[in-house]
Amino acid sequence: MSGRRAIIQGRNILIILMMCAYTRSAALSATDNPPQPAPSTASSSIGGLPQATLQAFGSYPNLLNITHEMRENFHPVVKLPKSNKWKVWLRKRMKSNKRDVDDANDTCDDSQRGPMKTYDYIVKDYTGKNNVDNDVILQGGKKVPQLLPTREDALEFAKTQKQSKLFDVGRYDEDRRGMYTSSLFDVKDEENRRTIHMGIDIGGPVGVKVYSFVEGVIHSLGYNRAIGDYGYVIVVEHQISASSRCWALYGHLDADSIKGKQVGQQIKKGEVIGRIGDTSENGGWTGTHLHFQIALRPPKTHDMPGVVSLKDRENALLQYVDPRYILGELY
Repeated sequence: MSGRRAIIQGRNILIILMMCAYTRSAALSATDNPPQPAPSTASSSIGGLPQATLQAFGSYPNLLNITHEMRENFHPVVKLPKSNKWKVWLRKRMKSNKRDVDDANDTCDDSQRGPMKTYDYIVKDYTGKNNVDNDVILQGGKKVPQLLPTREDALEFAKTQKQSKLFDVGRYDEDRRGMYTSSLFDVKDEENRRTIHMGIDIGGPVGVKVYSFVEGVIHSLGYNRAIGDYGYVIVVEHQISASSRCWALYGHLDADSIKGKQVGQQIKKGEVIGRIGDTSENGGWTGTHLHFQIALRPPKTHDMPGVVSLKDRENALLQYVDPRYILGELY
């Protein structure tokens, strides 16, 4: 037994020596090859700002310190229709049968729907080649551009404009190359071309009501007449809390929206500010919508840069906050 015990003890000592040698080798290896940091992703932030465009809700600085509870208390800026699964199924069925539909922008499916599933809207993609794919299509299959080239074209289009019953959302911090084609956006060099969207678009039928999300005072209002501009627009100064305020631009409204209103006029929470305008009123845009943009500083007049260049993006993100902090997680 003593001989067998000695063999066992010898084996145990050998195992211990091998483990010590392995541990020392691993330590040396770790010293020679220290762990490398994880590769940075496109969505990593620079000074609190996301490096890549089109980031998720909550990725952008919440410079107004809006809490979930505050957001729940805001009045909807546009009342989106409640989701109806039967209508969704019917539209898909009609599309699969290649029948005429009310609006050929109706490419709606569950993959395009935002997180707010109880509401019936789609999230648009205006990046790159999708600008061509998202041309408005009239009844009969005739395509027209998103932005008409002249005011005369806009007036003529509005006379026979096919009314969509659908709602959609255009995204904040989206690089929309190819969309902005009027002289308003002409530049001599590509570096200064403005394509990064600084607001959120809520597309809907002409005449849809636009509401004030909290109390406010009219800062400025008017008509921005250039093709590609806001058309009829109102800017309201809103007191978000005792310590923060902002200036909200409500653009692409109808002409009646500014009638009877004046600078300094008090606006109540939930009050109708205006209505979505048609193509002859909204700056020549064939897809009727509200442009909603939030500034931390008062603009000089009824205007804000709705799109900025890529080189100006970081500064713009600090001046024009993500409207989803007010509107909710639309996508």
